[in-house]
Amino acid sequence: MICIEEIPRFPGTIDEVAEEKEEARRRFAAVIERAKEPAGQKGISLETHLLAGHPVPTIVEFLRVSAFDLLVVGFMGHSAIYGSTTDRLVEHAPWAILVIK
Repeated sequence: MICIEEIPRFPGTIDEVAEEKEEARRRFAAVIERAKEPAGQKGISLETHLLAGHPVPTIVEFLRVSAFDLLVVGFMGHSAIYGSTTDRLVEHAPWAILVIK
């Protein structure tokens, strides 16, 4: 499981980045715990990774240096300007992707 602490595109100060990272850690701690419980009930060991950066390049780079051969992502909303994270991952990832809607 990969969670991305999205850093503001143009942070005003280094303190703004630090505050953003701390808030994301608190927010993702609950998400990670909620995901681990049902996985554990099914006998699945869930390895989690909390990374800082912009979602698509951070995920692509993480998977590029890791030994994964399938990326499973959820389908999310779509931005007319930038496209969704899922769309961009499908476009840029050199491995198999399973999109769950």
